[in-house]
Amino acid sequence: MKMLPKNVLAIDDSLTLRKFIEKSLAHEDCVNRLLLASDATSGLELARTSVPDLILCDYTLPDMLGDELCQRLSEQAETASTPIILMSSSGREIAALAARQKNIVRLLVKPFSRELLVATISYVLSHWEQKKIVVQTASTAGSILMRGSTDVSPICNTLRFIAREKMSGVLRVVVKKDTLQAFCQEGAIRVVTTRNVESYLEGTPYLTNGRKSLIWKKCEDLQRQTLSPFLLNLSQEGVLPAQTARTLTDLYGHRLFAKTWTEPLGVNYEFEEVPLPAFADDCLPPRERMNDWILENLRNVDAAEDIQNILQDLMGVPAFTPSGYRLLGEVETKQDEWQILRQITGVISLNEISQRLRIQPDLVARKIFCFQRLGFLDFWPSNVLQTQA
Repeated sequence: MKMLPKNVLAIDDSLTLRKFIEKSLAHEDCVNRLLLASDATSGLELARTSVPDLILCDYTLPDMLGDELCQRLSEQAETASTPIILMSSSGREIAALAARQKNIVRLLVKPFSRELLVATISYVLSHWEQKKIVVQTASTAGSILMRGSTDVSPICNTLRFIAREKMSGVLRVVVKKDTLQAFCQEGAIRVVTTRNVESYLEGTPYLTNGRKSLIWKKCEDLQRQTLSPFLLNLSQEGVLPAQTARTLTDLYGHRLFAKTWTEPLGVNYEFEEVPLPAFADDCLPPRERMNDWILENLRNVDAAEDIQNILQDLMGVPAFTPSGYRLLGEVETKQDEWQILRQITGVISLNEISQRLRIQPDLVARKIFCFQRLGFLDFWPSNVLQTQA
């Protein structure tokens, strides 16, 4: 789905820079209307009355510094969830501020090129719209607490929202013609399943089109009728050890949900408040942190257009987002992931990381993809960097 054009507010006391921004965005499809302010006071008022989708803000303004302005924007009801791109001639200065202010989602160090400006704005408008998640209260929509689409907000935002609000029920995600169902308990995912047994067992030794025993058919039918995962059903019948069934159920659930990351046009979802099914008690204990579950799920993505795009641009440069490096402490990384992450400085290309570590580029690209989707990394295409240089 094509992104609808958005309204952007730019606050900067430099007439030259305001004209540069205006000229740069004049013919960009992602921008519907550009609003300009020359100081913090008029910028705050314009933000309150026009409610832009994105704010470009200079750090040093004649009447206020960026930290105070960003704080006021976060406290102003109309702009509390509006993403901010902070601009400054000192990257170190604004990096410290960005780590403290959650509404600052990207940094631009002056001087910057038109291409970098457009690329940054396009990225933010595409990926930082958590406020667009449609939350419906139970009083207006029965037991459906939330509906939305990943072409508006990434699925990781939805999962983090579920964790933050400690929601219990089922998250249903429609991928092509299959409905995946992730049962949650107090904000943690317990089990992912579907009535489509063939989709659930795709690519595993348990999927067979040959002759099936009565027990085999019984376990398949039970999943279709009740959502109870096939392997747990085999365990109940004494065919599979309980621990093996629990481990494989967790793995197959991740493989199933990983399909949500590979749909180029996005997927629709809803969250319904329902009692946890009895079979959830037979599953592995839930992960305490949602980011750990998301990272494990991303590790199960076999093929995605984004991975190929990264791999095809070996001279592209991965870089941490303003809060990305700090957030690494909130996930449990594997040794090969940490080796790659330690090489990321914002100036070293994918190809150089691969050569330094003697790791195949496709593995580096997959790791960059995982942490990019988590929101910890950006990946700057080589053509943008060449233009900036």
